[in-house]
Amino acid sequence: MLSALPRITYILLLVLGIAGLFWFAPPDTPTFAAVIMAAVLYGPLALMAAAPITLHPRSLTWLCFLLLFYFCGYVVQCLNPPPVRTLAIVQVSLTVVLFLLAMQLMRRGGRAD
Repeated sequence: MLSALPRITYILLLVLGIAGLFWFAPPDTPTFAAVIMAAVLYGPLALMAAAPITLHPRSLTWLCFLLLFYFCGYVVQCLNPPPVRTLAIVQVSLTVVLFLLAMQLMRRGGRAD
């Protein structure tokens, strides 16, 4: 059961982050610009997709290092007005949960069960 939780939180974090870019974009923003922005902002997180799948301690370490940057960005977004703040609070929560689950799995040596 513990091995499925990092995968679920990783997918939720990635989907909510990309969906938030499209949801809060100005109405006249070209779709191509939003796609490029999503690729630039969430490309590094998408490249770490192997970490929650394989649960290898080294890849989980790099995922945790990367999550620190996303955590800082989401905490700054928590200062925005309410629609963005609500999504940022959810993203901070998912980032913390994913970080803690990855740390717990690393402590166990990559063995989830």
